[in-house]
Amino acid sequence: MIIQAESKHLVAALAVCLPLLGCGQQADSVDFDSVLEHAESPTADETQPVTLVAGAEAVERTVSNRKIIYTADVELVVDDFAVFERQISGVISSHGGYAAERSSDRRHGDHRGGTWVIRVPVANYDAFLSGLDSIGFARSRSETSDDVTEAYVDLEARISNKQKLEERILAMLEQRPGKLTDLMEIERELSRVREEIERMEGRMRVLKDQTSLATVTLRVVEEATYQPPAAPTFSDRIAAAWGGSIRSIGQIATGLVIVAVAVIPWAVMLVPIALLAYRFRLKIAQ
Repeated sequence: MIIQAESKHLVAALAVCLPLLGCGQQADSVDFDSVLEHAESPTADETQPVTLVAGAEAVERTVSNRKIIYTADVELVVDDFAVFERQISGVISSHGGYAAERSSDRRHGDHRGGTWVIRVPVANYDAFLSGLDSIGFARSRSETSDDVTEAYVDLEARISNKQKLEERILAMLEQRPGKLTDLMEIERELSRVREEIERMEGRMRVLKDQTSLATVTLRVVEEATYQPPAAPTFSDRIAAAWGGSIRSIGQIATGLVIVAVAVIPWAVMLVPIALLAYRFRLKIAQ
């Protein structure tokens, strides 16, 4: 198997080098795009899919190796905003995170607030969300997760293939004793390949950052008299039913008044006409 793999690499390298080495005697320029079409084609061992086994099924990655972007949006109600500001730094640092962004509004007296964008390691993500309960009441919380494992694996393969192509071009550049125009063409292609590698590596760094650190957007509101909603009692249900009935009666009465106001102009115009028609029929009957 090793000999076969080496033979395949050797054939790919010869497919790249031989056209270039022979072109100096046949033409003044090199059709570099057609040569690179062979060079960029992955060999058989590069195109084999990689699967890992989890239980009885074959999957791309095990659960622990999946690349998932976690985000959360939390609205936190606190009694004292100043106390919260002192406590939140300790909660963040104790979970290995940091505040990427933060802003505060202190203009509204006892209704101060602020927004924090916090990055925490994925391993501490759930513990951090639970730790927020110790410094305030989470009035609302929404979480999302985006599985980017497929994009991550695909990007890894593309970077690997481009790096191998770069190595082949460098080998051609070192071995090529041909004309200056040919060398410039190879260098231009090398520059293009390196630019693509750098762009993909930049995207890879972004994915690694997003999948290794969860993002929590924390919106904080100060309400000193806030009481978390409790389950309704029997008397609360009676009061709610009574209030609902009163509101329904009010809505019906309001609707009738609106209908009456809408009918009055038509009545003012149609009633005299109806009276005249009635008197006219009486005269005819007499």
